[in-house]
Amino acid sequence: MDIISQLIAFLESISNDPVAYSVIFYIYCVLAAIILPIPVEFGLFLNPDVSIFIKALILGLGKATGGFLIFYLGIKVEGPIKRWSRKWKWFKNFVDLMERFVCRTRYIGLYILLSIPLMTDTVPIYLFSVFNMDGKALNAKWFALTNFLAGVTRALAVYVIFMFFEVKLL
Repeated sequence: MDIISQLIAFLESISNDPVAYSVIFYIYCVLAAIILPIPVEFGLFLNPDVSIFIKALILGLGKATGGFLIFYLGIKVEGPIKRWSRKWKWFKNFVDLMERFVCRTRYIGLYILLSIPLMTDTVPIYLFSVFNMDGKALNAKWFALTNFLAGVTRALAVYVIFMFFEVKLL
């Protein structure tokens, strides 16, 4: 059994305890932002005792926490990435393109990418934190807030889509 199947089985086993579910769902959302390149929408389907609005807040807080941590990691690795980019022209072109994209779209671009249901959050969060022009294009507080708002929007978008198709979230 792979790790994702084990995680799903674990989440299902605690789905009847709202407090345990909420804590684990928060941790899952933080990890999904930092290291798990998988969508977090699955957690919205568990535990019928927790309202979708609480789940949306938990998802947003998890994304904000993960995004805040990644923001500072991105600042630390940006310098080495720029140094590496000097060795290969194609890599320098890529770094320059990503920096222009982050500087041009800033919080709106991050918000839009993170609001897309079933989109992996890990890649956009790292992209916006690493190519942040030495922390000048974005700041940590607004970066975390954008992650939070996008997480809430994403959860509510999934809920609205499921309501539209008359599919009930547990």
